[in-house]
Amino acid sequence: MEEIDDSADTTSFKNLGFKPQKTLIYNKLLPYADELDVESNCMLAEIKANLGKCVMLREIQPGCGIWCTQLAKYLKLYGLKFSKEDHITFIKLMYELVTIPDLEPWIVNKFAQVLIILLKKRHLLSPDDLVLEWRPLYYVCKRILNTNDTNLGIIRYFTTLDSTLAGMVHATKLYFPPTATQEMLDEWRPLICPYDAHLCHTMTYLEWFLPVTLPPSKAHMGYKLWFEEIMNLWEVCHNGTQWEGEVMWIMARLASSNIGYIDWEPYMPLMFSRFMHSLSLPVFYNQTPSAKHHKLDMSAICLWIVSVLGGKSSAQKYLDQFLKAQMSYFHPANFGRWLGKLKELLRKLPSYFMQRLHTERYKKPSWENQVPESHRLTEDDITRFVESVKDIALQAMFCKVGANEVSIAFQHLANLRPKLILPLVLDRLYSTLDRPTEPHRLTAALHCLVAVARPLVTGGRRTKGYHEEKDDLEEWLFPEGPTHVIPLLNSVLPGIDPNDIRKCFVTMEFISVFATMVPFIDCSSATEHYSDLTPEEETVCLATGDLEDFILQFMDRCFALIDSSAMETTRLERESDKRSKQENMAEGALESICSIVLVQTSPSIFKAALSKLYSFLTGRILETRVAGHFAATLCLAFTKVNPKETLKTLLPYLMMTIMSLTESEEIYKEEILDNELLFNILLLSEVVNCYGDALVPYIPQLLDVLDRILRLKNCKEAYTMAGVTLRHILAGLSHVLPTDFRSVSYSYDEPLSKRLPVRDWGRPGNIHNLNIKWHVPSDEEFNCVQQIISRYLPRELEKLTKYSRNEITLTREELQCSICIVLNLLGCSPFLPNWDEPPLKLTKSCVPAGFVKSKIRVSPKLRSVTMPDGSNIYENLLLGRFKTRSDIDVDWKNFRMEKKVLEERLVRRKRHPRALLVERALLQHEARVQAGCSSSHPMTESHQKLMLHLLTLATSHYSEVRCRAQSVLMTSMEYFYCSYVVILPELLKILRQDSNVNHEQFKGALYVLLGPKQQPLLTKHDWEMIVELWPTVIQMQPSEKLSVVKLLDSIEDTMHKHFPTITIELKIPDRCIEAAHDLWKWEPLPMNSKPSEEDIKDGEMLLDKKSKRNLELYHGVIEKMLDVMEKQNLHWRYFSLGVNFLRDLVHPLVPYPPRAVKFFLSLLIHDSIELRKISIRTVVYCLRQSKRKHVKVVVDPYRFCKQENSEEQGCKSLEKIWPGDRPDNEWVQYGSGWSQNGIVKRRIPTSQEEWDSTAFAHKTYSGFYCWPKEMKVYAQYSMQPDVDRPFDEMTSSEKEIHTFFSNKDNIDKLIDFLSLEEKKGKDKFNGLRFIMFKGLFRNHGDTFLELLKPHLTRLVGGKLESNHRCAAEIIAGLARGSKHWPYEKVESLWEFLGPVIRTALTNLTESRDPNRLHWRLYTLQGALNQQQWRVAELFHRLLNYLTPYLTHPFQNVRERLGSMLTNIFQPDIVFGEGNRTRSPHIDKFVSEVLPKLTILNDVIVEHLDHPSSANHFKQASKDSCNTAAATSSTGVSEATNMLGMVQVSGKNGNSSPKDPERENAIRLLKTVCKWITCSSTRAVYGARKEFYSFFPLICQMESYDVDEDLVSTCTVTLANLSHSLLLPQLVPTALSAIRQVAQCSSWWARATVLDYLQVLVFHNMATVMSQDSWVAEVTSLVLQPLEDERVEVREKASQVLGGLLHCGFIVSEGKLLEDFKRKCETEVIRPNKRKGITEKGLNGKASTAMILRHSGILGLCAFVNAHPYEVPEFLPDIFLILGNHLNDPQPIPSTIRKTLCDFKRTHQDNWLEHQEKFSEQQLSVLSDMIVPPSYYA
Repeated sequence: MEEIDDSADTTSFKNLGFKPQKTLIYNKLLPYADELDVESNCMLAEIKANLGKCVMLREIQPGCGIWCTQLAKYLKLYGLKFSKEDHITFIKLMYELVTIPDLEPWIVNKFAQVLIILLKKRHLLSPDDLVLEWRPLYYVCKRILNTNDTNLGIIRYFTTLDSTLAGMVHATKLYFPPTATQEMLDEWRPLICPYDAHLCHTMTYLEWFLPVTLPPSKAHMGYKLWFEEIMNLWEVCHNGTQWEGEVMWIMARLASSNIGYIDWEPYMPLMFSRFMHSLSLPVFYNQTPSAKHHKLDMSAICLWIVSVLGGKSSAQKYLDQFLKAQMSYFHPANFGRWLGKLKELLRKLPSYFMQRLHTERYKKPSWENQVPESHRLTEDDITRFVESVKDIALQAMFCKVGANEVSIAFQHLANLRPKLILPLVLDRLYSTLDRPTEPHRLTAALHCLVAVARPLVTGGRRTKGYHEEKDDLEEWLFPEGPTHVIPLLNSVLPGIDPNDIRKCFVTMEFISVFATMVPFIDCSSATEHYSDLTPEEETVCLATGDLEDFILQFMDRCFALIDSSAMETTRLERESDKRSKQENMAEGALESICSIVLVQTSPSIFKAALSKLYSFLTGRILETRVAGHFAATLCLAFTKVNPKETLKTLLPYLMMTIMSLTESEEIYKEEILDNELLFNILLLSEVVNCYGDALVPYIPQLLDVLDRILRLKNCKEAYTMAGVTLRHILAGLSHVLPTDFRSVSYSYDEPLSKRLPVRDWGRPGNIHNLNIKWHVPSDEEFNCVQQIISRYLPRELEKLTKYSRNEITLTREELQCSICIVLNLLGCSPFLPNWDEPPLKLTKSCVPAGFVKSKIRVSPKLRSVTMPDGSNIYENLLLGRFKTRSDIDVDWKNFRMEKKVLEERLVRRKRHPRALLVERALLQHEARVQAGCSSSHPMTESHQKLMLHLLTLATSHYSEVRCRAQSVLMTSMEYFYCSYVVILPELLKILRQDSNVNHEQFKGALYVLLGPKQQPLLTKHDWEMIVELWPTVIQMQPSEKLSVVKLLDSIEDTMHKHFPTITIELKIPDRCIEAAHDLWKWEPLPMNSKPSEEDIKDGEMLLDKKSKRNLELYHGVIEKMLDVMEKQNLHWRYFSLGVNFLRDLVHPLVPYPPRAVKFFLSLLIHDSIELRKISIRTVVYCLRQSKRKHVKVVVDPYRFCKQENSEEQGCKSLEKIWPGDRPDNEWVQYGSGWSQNGIVKRRIPTSQEEWDSTAFAHKTYSGFYCWPKEMKVYAQYSMQPDVDRPFDEMTSSEKEIHTFFSNKDNIDKLIDFLSLEEKKGKDKFNGLRFIMFKGLFRNHGDTFLELLKPHLTRLVGGKLESNHRCAAEIIAGLARGSKHWPYEKVESLWEFLGPVIRTALTNLTESRDPNRLHWRLYTLQGALNQQQWRVAELFHRLLNYLTPYLTHPFQNVRERLGSMLTNIFQPDIVFGEGNRTRSPHIDKFVSEVLPKLTILNDVIVEHLDHPSSANHFKQASKDSCNTAAATSSTGVSEATNMLGMVQVSGKNGNSSPKDPERENAIRLLKTVCKWITCSSTRAVYGARKEFYSFFPLICQMESYDVDEDLVSTCTVTLANLSHSLLLPQLVPTALSAIRQVAQCSSWWARATVLDYLQVLVFHNMATVMSQDSWVAEVTSLVLQPLEDERVEVREKASQVLGGLLHCGFIVSEGKLLEDFKRKCETEVIRPNKRKGITEKGLNGKASTAMILRHSGILGLCAFVNAHPYEVPEFLPDIFLILGNHLNDPQPIPSTIRKTLCDFKRTHQDNWLEHQEKFSEQQLSVLSDMIVPPSYYA
């Protein structure tokens, strides 16, 4: 086994002058690696100088933005190639920049991304090296994400900012000081309240910020401060709360970072039960799904599970059961919404396990917490984990969706335990190869085998880790793996089938992956040279003798694919000549597989394949659209692998053929050329696409050929292919490329005696000694390029110059041919000189903007071609040399896909196959080329001319020209910083033209406005541009053409989506300047000197000046747009566009000018509803901007407690957290003076004095969990801003608002509009309108109330729903807006509002229609739901008030009452050792309600005495009646008492079915059921102990089919209750209630409770299985009904038993199976007239025996049904037993036949595999049982 190499990076760095943190090792593989140290130092010095200067001179834009981007590029090119001191300096600088107050969101995003990259390698910096404060980051996140301005839309940002900020916080929290945890808890603990919506935000911050990586020695300052608290909170509020996802992530990260330091055992059962709920598996009671869903992220679940494994933990036991319960849902036959989560689980669980094992065994130890030796994963832990996941992976293998997840899982498992996994995957593949009728199974098996290709090829060998033993690794090897490779390659060759393209692609991928790691060399004679070969090596060596045959057969398959793709045979029906996407993919796949296979062949095999190719091509003519391209691609593969041999074989033939076909001059005049000539030119174009050193000998002949084929100017296809040939020749001569992609570094023609290639199969490349051979252009190749340029470029440029001067005439084809030649001459881009024009200064900056002076080297020797006279080529060829990012994105994507398949995820350390490392080195070179083009070239005057020409083309008449020009123009705008200013004047001219006269030009200009996609020109963050462009856009001439209308809609959407908040005024704190100072401390020193103090002061003045200028421009653009919109008669569409523009100009720090406020106010009464909607939002903005700051004062919350209580006990500051009701938070409770238990407490103020002296805590969370260190409340009214200000004291904007709303006509129109019905029956309460009125009354007091009073009275007095909605919005705004009014105004307000609200509620309930009646309750519920725990008195009063109405006759009212009961009892929870709530208690309510339901006994008895089709009861003895009558208790025992009374009631139904008392009891039960249902779905708790008091009665009444509504209500209640998360302490109660129902007399109830039990146990399996006594009780509850007297109950028990067996709930299967076999042998005496035995004499004993035997049969059938997709060893014997009972009395035969039908259905897909488990006798018996005998037999 190989050992870990830790010395790889220990290199001297003398050239750098410092020790770098982490260099990018791929740079060392480049041919010019020796020059990169100097280059990187120069670039780093330039970045430090310019970035530091920008910060110190306070230039955020453009300076800091640009040079942060350059820093990111440096990190991409060189890695963390700077000293540790510079690393810390950069981090601190980025940290200070990102925390600049009021920085605009998109710049925050840019700085945050760079900070994340700098912090990515966490092991490089320990918390001792770097300390970052958490609070500034919190303020940044809170300011952008969670303020009222953000919620309203005043602050706007891109959606990606959320994830960026989260990533930044997670990266930085490693370096928070140890005291940060306590500080965070002090900040966020007071905000915790389960009834407050803000808890989601609080939990998000806790998940983001809480440090979880503190060392064990500091754990008391870390997780120990909050761990038990949060777990207790989660346990109490366990019912799928919105914030439980954040808690799950907190626990997952905590567990991952502290493996072995936290005892998770007490929490294990409940955690796994939560996981089961979060999967949303379709296990429901009575097919009724629950409305509650637990939304836990599967990544967090998997991370937590993996983190708690090992160290004698029981986690593996729970995991086994957890996965076994899900197994059947992975089967291909099952499909549903749950499948996505299951596949994610299957993919991430092994992935996190690999990650942990890598950390423990291969990752170099660092400052991070190390796993204690006692908790490290052992070999046994690994094996058990693989065994548990293996089964579900095999089950999911043939799923028709999610094949990628399954293959990834197999890849990880095979790396862990190759001996366990590889044989299984191989068996599956071999079995599918023989089943051609199921191609989807073959492709799935191939996918999985591709994923495990590397361990298969290597036999499972891997590097030994730090804590591993060699013997342990060898135990799990699979040495037979390599012996399967060559047989598999031969077996899958038929898969290259043009008739099944999907299978063809998968087969190609399969061959490619194996070929990447296996040299195709004949080693069959190895036994002659080596005597130490293992048996497996001998087998492999002998098999390699067939490799040449495989290659030749592979070539035949490729040829067949080419022949079948010919257009004449497959494309005749198509009118277009364009190739399909599938054909393009096939061409790429063919080139890829051929290149990979051929590069691995030995010289002799390569020559044989090349000879076969030559034979295929010679004398053959193929069409050049599809098949010809495929053939040329095949040639390209050969020429890439071995250019010298390929050129030697093919090039002379091709050149000779072309020369012979172009001898005649007539050929140059033809427009349609012969296919033979075109085909040979096409082949030539790809054959010459190779390294230049092989081309040099053929250059003279190739130039002769080029001279001819470039003259074929009348045939577009011919000169296009000729141009491609020219480009390929130049590219081959000029580009730097690796020439060797083999899997090993040595040559394949070495003799076997020297090296045995078989032993190198799958061997990783040594990145420190890779021996890459690069093609570097020689002087001879450069001379050839110069010769070609001189030969063709001057001639074509002269021709084009004369044509442009009208000196000559060219046909369209001739012009295109010349342009094509010039364009393809750019193929020598590495030899093209740099642009040497002076740069244009497009923007003001203190540093170079958009480019770096340091040149990025892309070749060992820098040379440039020139014109024949020695002049710069760009003086004659004004085209830029730039390479966009998209040019190499596809290559990067392909590389990442290959890496996922071939990498060693366990060992890592870049131990990839050599070919993959070479490809990565090539990508690094290409990235440098791209960076060199995009970073080193500023915009020049020539570029400006080109962009203006591109704009002309982008707005031309022809659509295709416009599209291409727009694409290039967008690319150039991304390439050159701030280049949009060049085209803006011309673009404005076009936009001012008549759109109807210049339609195409106008439309093109609109498309230019919409690009580039991510940063559209229309939304550039430049106020100078905005002030010119936006007013012009809304002044455009109207056009009614549909295309223009759609573009205008796109402009509106683009503005709203891509125009985030832009900074207007900015202040840069001095701490940023101090951080920038440190850039001049360390090597390499910045190339420029540090700015002086005077420069820094000038920079500060310049920033102030820029801020003032921005403010002027901001107001200017608004004024300009208002001038246009108010003074010009704009088309309605452009007017609406302008209004949208003005809306999006809102700013959180700069208010709208008064004129804009007046404009928006006028739109409130505009005729257009869309404009009114926009204006309401903007008026909300205006009111928000003019909101005055209210004074807050610090108070002592314990002081108010002392005032209310004479004694001070219990009112002191608590050291221990005590959530919920406490003496110290009683003062925030509502108190009206209502008497409760003789105690009267009044807290509501009734006078001005009390109003001023009362402290109001407005937030729901205030005081619930704990008090903050500084409790702030609003000061008394006298200290607040006056709401009754004179008009003169108002601001200009407030005056406009006051003037508008003081006008009665405006108010009348506004209310009329707001009370209109927009969508009949669908209008809802509008939050924005409410906020508008709230802001209006908050800012202006009751100034406008008198004008609104008549409208409110009128609105509530009507019957229209729209009027009531409008009134509700105004009243809600009044209630909220009056928060800071003086007492007399509030009192006066409510004197008016009280009657108004009562009138409104009266009108809501005036009708007897229950659909209107329940709204009154809904309104009341909504009001109380705002405060929850603080209105205990109101809840008591409400409960007393509602109790008589719980039997209301209207269903809607009862449903609302049940929902209100949920709100009333919501606070009845206890946190830890805390107090019970002051609100009503559930247990007391249940004890009062339960006796009222006893009357339902008579209802059940009546149902019994008048049996219907569903009579499920039987009479019981009289003694039981007496026993029941003597029993009196509450809870479960009282419910049991009721059941007893049901059994013995002797009444005959004397009362009428319409007896009011009974009807009331039924309605009461319905209300209770609704309450339980609502609690299960809405409350923070799920099932409660008290709910099970009603459980027996609900089970009984579910069968009461007289009342269908009651039946459905009981069913829904049981469904939700069974799906609820069951806490461990509730399990005994639930099982006790279930036991009571199981013993009742109703067989329907007994069957029902079995269904309930199955669902309850499935969703809470981990909890139930945590105690053996609970498992035994559940088993007993299922087994006993198997002997029930009713066959329906027995069959239901069998079904439930099968489910429990299937899920692995019942462990002792063997003993149980033997019991059932014994019961099957019970003797049953049948009636026999001969013997005188009659049925009457057998009723008792025979019936008992029959039931016993049937129970045994049902038990065996349960075992059969428990294995729907597999055949265990014991199953065939069961069928033999069942077969012996087919002739037994009914219902035994029907039970057996139903089971057999189900078995046949579920095992049909894999029957060929399953039948191997049966003997011939067993198969014969099974066949006789399944197939009934023939009638004629």
